[in-house]
Amino acid sequence: MTTMHSHQTARKTLVAALPSQEKSVLCAIKCGFAFSWGFANAIVYLLTSRFSTLMTGNVLVLAIETRHWAGEDLRFTSSLIIMYILGGAVYDALSIKFEHDGGRVLRVFALPTIVLMGVIADVMQFAMGSCSSISSSNSDTGESEEKCSGKYLYFLAPIGFLTGIVTSYLSAHPDGIIVNMVTGHMKVLPKSLLVRVIEGNKSSSNLIKGFTSAGITTTFFLGCVVGSFLFEFVMTSYSKGYFTPMFTIFSLIMATLCFLHYTFCDQFCFNYEIEQQMMEEMRKNVLMNKNPRGRKSNVVDEYRKSMLAAIGEVNERSRMSVQSELSVSIGVKRSDEQPE
Repeated sequence: MTTMHSHQTARKTLVAALPSQEKSVLCAIKCGFAFSWGFANAIVYLLTSRFSTLMTGNVLVLAIETRHWAGEDLRFTSSLIIMYILGGAVYDALSIKFEHDGGRVLRVFALPTIVLMGVIADVMQFAMGSCSSISSSNSDTGESEEKCSGKYLYFLAPIGFLTGIVTSYLSAHPDGIIVNMVTGHMKVLPKSLLVRVIEGNKSSSNLIKGFTSAGITTTFFLGCVVGSFLFEFVMTSYSKGYFTPMFTIFSLIMATLCFLHYTFCDQFCFNYEIEQQMMEEMRKNVLMNKNPRGRKSNVVDEYRKSMLAAIGEVNERSRMSVQSELSVSIGVKRSDEQPE
């Protein structure tokens, strides 16, 4: 009896602590995404005056190039946007086709393709000699042409495809937090502070969300700073004609983050949904009860019990559903085996 009681107590403690731990894991992974996006955007922008993930900026550049009809520059910017759309469309199509097996889409298609796109980008850059110090000579005019603009930048098109895949994956995830752009995140913390001050809302959930968004913005900024520092190293390597696996490393990091996100954060969404429902029910019960002192003192205990009951009910329904399906299939099999 003592062992069972201690086991139940340990499980209660674990389940009660699990949502907070998974929130921390989710925040760390999202910040990892933000840092990586900032790093890639800084290098691509300094290299091409375009963005690797901020497609709104690329649309602006495309509009200016269309106004001046900038030929090769216009085609290059269009290729980045088109590849971004194609990458997202392919991932979305597979997600719709295999709606109940998102893990399969991620493992079989997304992760290998993300790494492949990074390798292709580096191989294309090396094969084309993009941004090397040895300029090619135009046989018709005898003039040298720059190798870090126009057609020599198409090695970045696979990065647009990679970005489309990762963005679509993150958009489809139940937590719905996008980290390849930080415009929306900048206003979350000020709003949560205003709600806390003006409405007197002492709930920590909004404040945690605000600090999470602030962390994503900060890590994106830090990624941009690191990328700008390493740009000189990348350009030196390019100019000497060395094979530079920068985008291969970037793609490996993104694939690892996607795998970690899928592995560790699905359970968070389930727990968080239950937590929000339970907290809302407890808030209503406390407000409706006429004896708040005794009621409020037991709010945390009641919340934990309700949450454990909800999780147990969901698990029990899942188990019964599986048993029902097995029983039906066994019954059908036996009826087929009976002689006529």
